Amino acid sequence: MDRQVPRLADPRTQRAAAQHPLGEVRREDKRLQSGRIGALARAANETGRRGSGADVINFRPLAAGDLPLVAEWLQAEHVRRWWRDPPDIQAVRAKYLPRINGKEPTEVFVVSVTRTSSDSAPVGIIQRCRFADYGTWADTVAGTDLAYPNAAGIDYFIGPHERTGRGVGSAMIRAFSDKLFVDCPDVETIVVTPQNSNRASCRALETADYSHVWTGTLDSDDPSDAGPSAIYVRHR
Repeated sequence: MDRQVPRLADPRTQRAAAQHPLGEVRREDKRLQSGRIGALARAANETGRRGSGADVINFRPLAAGDLPLVAEWLQAEHVRRWWRDPPDIQAVRAKYLPRINGKEPTEVFVVSVTRTSSDSAPVGIIQRCRFADYGTWADTVAGTDLAYPNAAGIDYFIGPHERTGRGVGSAMIRAFSDKLFVDCPDVETIVVTPQNSNRASCRALETADYSHVWTGTLDSDDPSDAGPSAIYVRHR
């Protein structure tokens, strides 16, 4: 799930690569480039959602100062397995600064977990976009004979290896999905497409109330889509 999608001339068909590590997430760029979600996302600078136990999941927009940490996370083996973006800081800045500055529509958030007022730490990133703003990727999903006319996609990964396998992934996916439906009232369905072999991501989606609706090979020229993918959906 580390997908790198080449940029095309038409910004509506641009696709940058992304991948999911639970390290989980991917396809951020493909579907995540969603235009108008941006304004709505920026309106909520910081959002807290209760996770498992006493943990609170918080989301805030990615900032330029976060990019060295993102570059560090991208070097982690469990992230690189699914999210194959170059981890050097120049490549990270080239990819994420246009999103931070609003020049690209993908909305990226830093995820933090808070247990007490003095114990809060960033644990990963999560992104979202509308399918309507990412026509080529919408066509790829439509090629599976599944139709989601008012859909958005999300991608995500957990950076610190010690945070994986502890329920953080499912908690952040559930909380972020709830937030997306509140921020974007026109979105009826959230669609996520991890590689089928990324069992950690698939289990996290299932725990976060997503339904598995399809497994197969996507008609995509993205190397990260090679092999079977799974499609998970959550309806409003």
